[in-house]
Amino acid sequence: MAVRLIRGVALIVQNPKGEILILQEYESKPYFGKYRGMFSIPMETSKPDESDIRAVARLIEEELPGFGFPLEEIVPAHIGIYRIVPHVWVNLYSVRAATVQLPSNNSESMEVGNYQWMRPENALNLWLRQGAREMIEDFVNNKKGMLCRRCRIPEEK
Repeated sequence: MAVRLIRGVALIVQNPKGEILILQEYESKPYFGKYRGMFSIPMETSKPDESDIRAVARLIEEELPGFGFPLEEIVPAHIGIYRIVPHVWVNLYSVRAATVQLPSNNSESMEVGNYQWMRPENALNLWLRQGAREMIEDFVNNKKGMLCRRCRIPEEK
């Protein structure tokens, strides 16, 4: 039986202070390389035939409620493509936030929460979801057009 390939998008949101948005996973989905308690940048699975721009807009609507991005003005910069786990490929984009205000809905009933701004180098010290480390490192090093075929498996906590 063939494994279905899954596409997704990830977003590095940087505020005017140079910090990036980090959130915490509230659900475990080993199939996607994430476990409850891990930290990550925002990521979302794309729907079939959904464009990356629409998937990024949906990511903002669903995981960053109240963040205040005017969706019609979002022009994300493409950083690269990452194979998170063998069957999941994610396109990484970055955007700049105009404010340091955090999303208003921080409920644990959601899939993610505990939003926080963090210096990228400090984020790399967290227990990160598979793929997030490579994405943050490439962003910090200002790399573009990346193709990461294998993301490191995080150590268990």
